[in-house]
Amino acid sequence: MSDMRRTPAEALAPADLVDRMIGLTIELGAIIARETEALRSRNREELADLQPEKIRLANEYALDVQSVQIRKELIDRAPADRVARLKAGMVELDRLLILNGEALAAARSVSEGLIRMVANAMSEKAAPALGYSANAAAPRRPATVAGSGSLTLDARV
Repeated sequence: MSDMRRTPAEALAPADLVDRMIGLTIELGAIIARETEALRSRNREELADLQPEKIRLANEYALDVQSVQIRKELIDRAPADRVARLKAGMVELDRLLILNGEALAAARSVSEGLIRMVANAMSEKAAPALGYSANAAAPRRPATVAGSGSLTLDARV
């Protein structure tokens, strides 16, 4: 699939389109599985390396799926066994995407937790003493109150 000029789905024979979609589904699934493993092992370098190919495959896959959704007749004359193989591949891709989403959510949760810890530590360190406690020691400011050096956390991905 390294050809820069992509044949439109409408220009392919039904069997050829199904075969191309099967190939894209398999390749995209493999990339998603590798990305999930890289997320779990916290391998940022591999994650970055996978992105260009993942984006290319996802775009090609989306174009074909969209074409078939608009014009179902594009694959209705393809051999039934190939269409069944495509459907099975799409189910497997969905399963891999769910696992990938879980790994992404876990990585995001860990990152947010680390940012909150740093923000709370900065807030505590920057908090001014506000008087004396019963034993004449300066009280510590609660970690939940942001000081002048606080960080903000944006929940968007």
